[in-house]
Amino acid sequence: MFFRNRDIISGEELVECKIVSKETKKILNNLKKLRKLNNIYYLWDYDDKFKKLIYEYKYNRKKILAKFISESIKKEFYFILKKEKIDIIVSVPVSKKRKSERGYNQVDEILNYLEIKYCQIKRTKNTKKMASILDEQKRMKNIKGAFEISDNIDFGNKNILIVDDIVTTGATLKEIKKEILQNSKMLNINIVVFCLAAAKEIKKSKGAI
Repeated sequence: MFFRNRDIISGEELVECKIVSKETKKILNNLKKLRKLNNIYYLWDYDDKFKKLIYEYKYNRKKILAKFISESIKKEFYFILKKEKIDIIVSVPVSKKRKSERGYNQVDEILNYLEIKYCQIKRTKNTKKMASILDEQKRMKNIKGAFEISDNIDFGNKNILIVDDIVTTGATLKEIKKEILQNSKMLNINIVVFCLAAAKEIKKSKGAI
């Protein structure tokens, strides 16, 4: 049976092997703007259009979207690396269960297309989906103790960039930041974050992590 390829947002029928139409590219590029909220950089608001893109990428297993996303963020991403004088990039890990279901870590795939070196920290337990937990305190409890950093990674006296797809309340980022600080023995380090999109919850807290 032949299935027609359709745009992820508009539903428009696409030719060849394209997965995003020119119109959708234009819309997303027009909505894109590099902003900094406290120590969190982000490019999009987590609105309906961007939610559709992320949903297709993460939950409908359209892995090829990593290429489109990486091309869309490349200029701004390298600008941040230069401005913040980044020494180490940390990818936010997914649980073994989620990676097995999806087949990939959505953040790793984007970084791979950017052809950039990054370090991976270990996710030590399967947690409930953060998107299903609205209360920030419950999110913090859910993610507590979920990460482990290898002893052979030295974060001391480094500028560190944590990369994630979406920041909602910042609970995941806070937990990773805590582990990095413990690993570095609180030596002179600077931690900033880059996310594709920021939700309204983190904006209300003014990006405090």
